Amino acid sequence: MPWEHSGHGSRSTGVRIRVALLLSAAVVTTLASACVVWLVRDPGPWFAERRSRIVTVQEHPAVVSGQSRLQSVRVVAASGLAVDLTWKRSLADSGRRLPLAVILGGHLMGAEAARMVGETPGVMVAAISYPFAGDPRPGRATFLRQVPAIRRAFLDTPPALMLALDYLRARPDVDTTRVEAIGVSLGAPFITIAGALDPRFTRVWAMHGSGGSYAPLAMNMERTIRFAPLRAVAAGIANVIVAGPRLAPERWVGQIAPRPFIMVNAEGDERLPRAAVQTLYDRARQPKELIWMSGAHIHADAETIQRLVGIVLQRVKTP
Repeated sequence: MPWEHSGHGSRSTGVRIRVALLLSAAVVTTLASACVVWLVRDPGPWFAERRSRIVTVQEHPAVVSGQSRLQSVRVVAASGLAVDLTWKRSLADSGRRLPLAVILGGHLMGAEAARMVGETPGVMVAAISYPFAGDPRPGRATFLRQVPAIRRAFLDTPPALMLALDYLRARPDVDTTRVEAIGVSLGAPFITIAGALDPRFTRVWAMHGSGGSYAPLAMNMERTIRFAPLRAVAAGIANVIVAGPRLAPERWVGQIAPRPFIMVNAEGDERLPRAAVQTLYDRARQPKELIWMSGAHIHADAETIQRLVGIVLQRVKTP
């Protein structure tokens, strides 16, 4: 009968549509999974390729500020990776080989940290800038365009630290047997990775840092994304884009031993989950130490920076 034939055709069409939808969903899921796998692949080969070897060093004229001499330097590798740093040492230490403190601070601080640490007699300080040439304060309209550059900067920072150390250790005024790696805030996970990979760092400091990648991202997004489900999705996507699962410092910190690993954290830190702080400490191997200080998370103020660096300098001068 005509109506029976029509019904059979409708059912066949419905089946074809459902099959097509299922196949489309399978293809999308496969592509998304492949994309995630690619984004969070092992960064080890990238680190080695990008560090490569030094091909040029551009040293700007040194300047005197207070009781110290400062010099800005750009180091370029064969891979094209470039790192900017500023070293600082007391005028009274002229002619002496000094212990070296390599500092990586927050993303807005960079090499300027050398000017904010105060006087550092008896220790040479080298502050490193992130290998990122984009806008450090992107707006909503420009952020998406900078995502690839942000991801590359995250992956380039550990090899940039090692490249900077190649230059610094070659200086005749550096005591290569005493090299402190100091990561502050955003710099803490990157300094942990570099410290794990490069045994030339003789002690590693994670200051106002924590373990994890997703949890700190989600906590920091609370100020801008109030709706919890949306914040969870945004943090998850951002975490994958910046290779967070691979760069989570607790994956690396165990490789620092038998060199010392020291954490300095704020009791009132509003940016880092206490559980994530504990996770990083728990994953580290002995010798390790966790120091608690009063106050909130560091906000690029000179007073807190000098207080943190003072803790390091006291240990350096009384090994």
